[in-house]
Amino acid sequence: MAERPYEGWTHVTADAKRLALIGGGGFSKEIAEVAQMCGYTVDATYSSQPSAQVGTYRGYLAELLADRAAYAGVAMAVGGVSRAAIQARAEIIAWLDQHALPCPSLVSPHAIVSQGVTLGAGAFVAHGVIVNIDARLGRFCVINTGAIIGHDAEIGDNTTISPSAFIGGRCMIGADGLVGPLAKVLQGLTVGQRAMIGMGCTVLRAVPDDAAVWPKPDNPVVADRD
Repeated sequence: MAERPYEGWTHVTADAKRLALIGGGGFSKEIAEVAQMCGYTVDATYSSQPSAQVGTYRGYLAELLADRAAYAGVAMAVGGVSRAAIQARAEIIAWLDQHALPCPSLVSPHAIVSQGVTLGAGAFVAHGVIVNIDARLGRFCVINTGAIIGHDAEIGDNTTISPSAFIGGRCMIGADGLVGPLAKVLQGLTVGQRAMIGMGCTVLRAVPDDAAVWPKPDNPVVADRD
């Protein structure tokens, strides 16, 4: 994965400030707020639906490609809340790669990001997140509000860690997955690619590729010990 060391919150230069958003839902407001805190101007949305929560709706991918010279980069604002949404994100990422559109990582100034952390292109770190030393955040991953990422953990490309989730030290979370709100993955475990961990679940053993772990009402699913 393409990564860069995290270098702290810095404003971008005045001649490289304008970002376009892909995605017109409520999540775009969170992305735009952090982008603006990092010194970007966000005034245009490109979406498959003719609506915009932020700025002006300007069409979808063909129109963005035609307008690309107007922007310093693009921010992904499609939330990864289901398998279908994660697949849609993956297809947009492939399109962005095909056309070599720059996608900066965005880190809230209200997050704590330790030394040695690396971030892939397009990664998003929201308010209140804690990312501990030497963690690796993949391309276009989302670390949402209040989540905690342990030391030396690795979050795969296009994976969403939902609000208040906990990922223990040295965990490996595969690409194109979802860890739900308040879920916990204990230290040293591997969660496979495209795996789905439901809200409030506690994971105590490895989860294979394409698996889904869901809570039961008032009785969250807990994986067995090895």
